[in-house]
Amino acid sequence: MTVTKTNNTISVPTIDNVIGNKKKNTTIKIEELIKKDDEITLKDLAPDNGRGWIIVLAMIFIFMTTMGPGSSYGIIFGDFLEASGQAGMASSLSNSFFMICFSIASLLTNTLLKRYSTRPVGILGAFCFSVSNILLAFSRNIYDLAFLFLFQGFGLGLIITVCNTVFNAYFVKKRTKVMSAAQVIIGLGGIIYPTLTEKLMALYGFRGTAAIMGAISLNSIVGMTLMHPVEWHFKTLDDVRAEKARIKQHRFQELSLSNRRSTIDVIHISSKTKWSSLHSLKEENGAEMPLLNEMLKPSAQRVASNSEIEGGIRERAKSVSMRESLARRVSALSASSLVNVATSVGALSDIRQQYLEKKNCEEQTNKEIQEQKENDKQDIEEKQKEMKYKIILRDLLDMSLVKNCTFLNLCFGVSFVCTADYCFSSFVPLIMADAGYTKRDAALTITISGTAELASKILLTVFTLIVDVKAKYLFFGAMIVTQFTRLGFLLYKHTLMGAFIMTALIGFVRSWLLVPQPLVIIENINIEKFASAYGIFGIISGLVTVVFGAIVGLIKDWTDSFDMYQVSLLVLNGAFIIPWTLQFIFVDLKKRPKQRAEETITKS
Repeated sequence: MTVTKTNNTISVPTIDNVIGNKKKNTTIKIEELIKKDDEITLKDLAPDNGRGWIIVLAMIFIFMTTMGPGSSYGIIFGDFLEASGQAGMASSLSNSFFMICFSIASLLTNTLLKRYSTRPVGILGAFCFSVSNILLAFSRNIYDLAFLFLFQGFGLGLIITVCNTVFNAYFVKKRTKVMSAAQVIIGLGGIIYPTLTEKLMALYGFRGTAAIMGAISLNSIVGMTLMHPVEWHFKTLDDVRAEKARIKQHRFQELSLSNRRSTIDVIHISSKTKWSSLHSLKEENGAEMPLLNEMLKPSAQRVASNSEIEGGIRERAKSVSMRESLARRVSALSASSLVNVATSVGALSDIRQQYLEKKNCEEQTNKEIQEQKENDKQDIEEKQKEMKYKIILRDLLDMSLVKNCTFLNLCFGVSFVCTADYCFSSFVPLIMADAGYTKRDAALTITISGTAELASKILLTVFTLIVDVKAKYLFFGAMIVTQFTRLGFLLYKHTLMGAFIMTALIGFVRSWLLVPQPLVIIENINIEKFASAYGIFGIISGLVTVVFGAIVGLIKDWTDSFDMYQVSLLVLNGAFIIPWTLQFIFVDLKKRPKQRAEETITKS
């Protein structure tokens, strides 16, 4: 407690003032806490349980019936592509057409979901994919394949965007864990389909097998009927408020406890300080005594003298004489004003002429204003047309995401890695055949890779339950390890055991790419922007696949070497290792102290 002296006065803060300030600060903290907790967001309303598990089962069912057979594409159409003599061009052309429509569909999904529910959009995508998948059985050449891949890409673009958007809307707190568990089950397709495809090829040939795979994909339509919008199953506001009230009550108790401690500290003031404040009050009262004595002087000393009264009378006489002089001046001014009026009457004709000229000028000005209004009206109509196009563009693209460099860096990195992974996995049977292995060996290699991938997904699920790691860091680590495993396959594929071991390692690492991949894009994005984020990612992914996928395919056909093809894929896979590293160092590390501070405040 301090005593300060200012302008010969002493101010002493009292105990009540200090305690009042402490209580006021605590009250402000509580009011801020109430204001913060009363804001209910979509994340608070997300189910995270209940109906969300039905969504997970539907997503598993859809992905197993649509994307599961993709690992067997090379087994089914390998001989057909080799017979054309343009396997590299056929693969690049098909992938390019597929990704063009995939990108368009991903972009349109954001607009479609603003006008329609998730189920109709998803069912449309499942129907387009399934029908085109069945029609692949009737392909006559590589151009028929490329044409049907247009519809396949459009359908799969709608399917993936709808499934990921709905899943991420239902799950917020358990998102990574549930996605890991779902991918484990989806990974069963990587084991079942290669063996099943080999058996079906022996019985029905590649056309019959392609038709059966297309018929299996029809089940995705049933799965899409379960994709209810999250708004149908939001938590009730009462439940959310009750949960927030429990958290709020716990925080209030902590604030009250800290307030009590601060009050106790203030009350313990030494008696010496109290007596010093009383002594200062006595001195202040002593200083005020001379003023009181001055007020108690005799009344005789406060009576005015006769000379002062006479002086006041003289002043009044002077004011009367001044009034008379002012009256004379006013009369003189009135006379001069009459002369001026007479003069102005003679100038009326001139004023009339000036008025007519002014009127003509005003009419001319009005015409110009009218013309200006018409021009402004035309400009407004043109601006309205431009605004319509801008609104359409805004529905398709969220410009805040387009301007976000960190988001674009993640999108390009994931696109390059996924393009390299898809090109490699679809060509594994052809690479094995080029190395002199049989179709049985190729099918067994894919089965081993799928088994390792499934085991890795189980391990990843356990890992995410124990360790809380962001999806982009998992993806980044897998990106680096994939470089070494692909390089090992390039070096040791000439022995069957070497091919088995390296494909097993590739499959093991592949799950750490595929499982977190849908979460990397939207990890720091609001729920309202999920569909737009996936749409932008679809465009970028399509451009990367069309441009760089075609370049890789041309390199294979030009060199007629699968080794050069694999080297090109290695370059493609590692293209964004350095940009991601720079982003993690210069962007994420700077944000980490702030995020930790926010987490500490939230917990406290």
